[in-house]
Amino acid sequence: MTLSVIVANYNYGSYVQGALEDIFRQSYKPLEVIIFDDASTDNSATIIERFIKGLPNVRLIRHEMNIGIVQLGNNAKEIARGDYIYYAAADDRILPGFFEKSMGLLSKYPEAGLCCSDPGVIDGLTGIVKEIRMHWGDKSSYFSPAGFAKIIRGGYIASHTSIVKRARFSEVGGWIPSLRWHADWFTPLVIGFRHGVCYIPECLALNRVMPHSFSIAGRRRWPLQKDVLACLVNLLKSPAYRDLIPYFIQGNVMHHFGREIVRVVVGDPRYWDIRIFMLIRWQIWYEIRRYLSFIVPKPLKRAKKSYERRYTNRKSFKEVSLKA
Repeated sequence: MTLSVIVANYNYGSYVQGALEDIFRQSYKPLEVIIFDDASTDNSATIIERFIKGLPNVRLIRHEMNIGIVQLGNNAKEIARGDYIYYAAADDRILPGFFEKSMGLLSKYPEAGLCCSDPGVIDGLTGIVKEIRMHWGDKSSYFSPAGFAKIIRGGYIASHTSIVKRARFSEVGGWIPSLRWHADWFTPLVIGFRHGVCYIPECLALNRVMPHSFSIAGRRRWPLQKDVLACLVNLLKSPAYRDLIPYFIQGNVMHHFGREIVRVVVGDPRYWDIRIFMLIRWQIWYEIRRYLSFIVPKPLKRAKKSYERRYTNRKSFKEVSLKA
């Protein structure tokens, strides 16, 4: 079993050295580290060249034109030689033991399409680090496709925590360009629902969240986000992916899109299909409940909140501060 690490850099001069240090400090040594500089205009490529000088099994590929993270990732899968691939952003961090624990679990369950763990996030403005607990189990485990659909409960696979089998990544089409900033949400789920998932209940990788990042900025532009979500629904209806609809329904994974996906489906008669409505049934119910909240008398609202506080836990995950 071998691992290729792909590092995507675009103007991350402030962070790239830390990301590379994390990779080369790992106890499990990858077969290769391939760094793509996507036509950066800062000094990050110079920092990379200085850092990797004299290091074995590492190379820097510089683009003359910016091609974007999705195309970069798809190009990388054609170059990588490892049995497994880890895609890293040059502003993210990985913690000690990430490669060793993930590859060790994958060696026990070679049928798994990927291994993921509890994600951590770094606030790009404050530097505060938080851990997100997915609550899929108390010990490292393998979930079959059916088992994963039961356990995910409206969650997601954080791509920055995922080491993916290269053959599985290629056979599902890699990152789907039409999904843009949701490409790394869709592909891990497709792999997981077809081949199963290894899961480590521990934070081993940190994603830096910036207010104007590719994904956040894209989601804020509704006309673009609407088109991307329409592409997602069309993909699920297509012969290539419609076998996954039962898993998407059981896992309630469209919860990720909230009321946005309701607007897309309800607003277009082409999507008025019982299977598609089943995909977003809980989101439709949330919207109905939200509408009713405007007309329900205040005493009933207070009684409902009191009941929920006493008898239910509505959070599917929690955030916990990590030690510095």
